[in-house]
Amino acid sequence: MGLRNNFDYWLESLKNPEPVFDDYYMFEEIIVSDAELIKKIERLRELIISYCVVIEKNENASSEILDEIYGIIISVDKIQYTEFLAFWKCLDMTYSIFEDLSNNKDVLKVILQKYCERRRKLYDRLGYSNTTVQALYDNGSSRKKGNAGIRKITDMCNTYFKNFNHSTTMDQFNKYKICYILPDKGDKKLFDQFLNEYNLDFEYGRGMQNKKPDFLLRYSDQFFIIEAKHLKEGGGEQNKSVGELIGFVRQAENINNIHYIGFMDGVYFNLFISPRESEQKEDVIKRQLTDIINTIKENENNFIVNTKGFELLLGDLKTI
Repeated sequence: MGLRNNFDYWLESLKNPEPVFDDYYMFEEIIVSDAELIKKIERLRELIISYCVVIEKNENASSEILDEIYGIIISVDKIQYTEFLAFWKCLDMTYSIFEDLSNNKDVLKVILQKYCERRRKLYDRLGYSNTTVQALYDNGSSRKKGNAGIRKITDMCNTYFKNFNHSTTMDQFNKYKICYILPDKGDKKLFDQFLNEYNLDFEYGRGMQNKKPDFLLRYSDQFFIIEAKHLKEGGGEQNKSVGELIGFVRQAENINNIHYIGFMDGVYFNLFISPRESEQKEDVIKRQLTDIINTIKENENNFIVNTKGFELLLGDLKTI
């Protein structure tokens, strides 16, 4: 049977909405069961209360407490999921920025001073709970989804293809007839070698500060370069992601067996099936939909698909 017209996969995608819940993007790690972590968090709370009391009386006496607070913050994994570090965002400070500062100990001193003034007595009155720790961790779960899309694509390919190998050298990639590499997750040099060997432009990467795609699939003599976007709700970042995906699929190479795939999952995709938001958002969706349709039709070698559309493409690919 072989591959169908690329627009057929888009139409099939539209017939099959994305689920509200997708196991690949669900994270339920419990961190409050880590006794050592909780011990460090409770010690941090004690130290901060002591620091706030001592600093009012003798700033010099507080230096040893500051040293221990600093030691906990820079060394304990997941310490950022505490009420103290949550307060940092009120000061336009984040843990990652703090780590990169050369004078971060001096910065910590300023943060502590403001925390003592604005939060310590309030929290003392309300009480402390490790439920806060778990809730803050749960709230940040969306930032842990970077690898979920790649894992999903890999598992889907494994479902359809036997002996689906991860190549780590160009010799392996040329040897295996069914294989993949992860250009954005450790295989960057290998992907560059692939581009050079097949004389490909990959204009998208040059225009995006040398950004690499998420996945490169080889099936026999067909090559599929894949960019994945998990989209949930509207807004500037989501609109930017849709635009990037469209730009990715607009690429055209001079070789017919090179394909670009824009893989879009998440409930935002369903707005292309049935827009139900505000009039302004509907206008955005209509423009995006028009761009997607035109891009697919103008680039017959490339694809934009959701989960079901990608499954269908893999199933057809297996018949080649």
